[in-house]
Amino acid sequence: MSTEVGTVSTKGQVTIPKDIRDALRIRPGDKVLFDVTQGDRATVRKAEPARLVEILDRVGPAKETGVEFQRRLRREWSRRDR
Repeated sequence: MSTEVGTVSTKGQVTIPKDIRDALRIRPGDKVLFDVTQGDRATVRKAEPARLVEILDRVGPAKETGVEFQRRLRREWSRRDR
């Protein structure tokens, strides 16, 4: 287990420390998932394509087609990268 410290910018951004990026094999352009596990604790993990199934299971029944969902998700992710 590794513990590192990061600083939150005024935009709410945190740089993931290099040791953590290396351990999780996170590269530029990768997506990460943040999960609140307890009141003041969260975990971060690399978002693998298979993890999307887990996300969809938590969201519940879809109100849009798979293609519509993918397009919306890509738009949301592209806005976050700016």
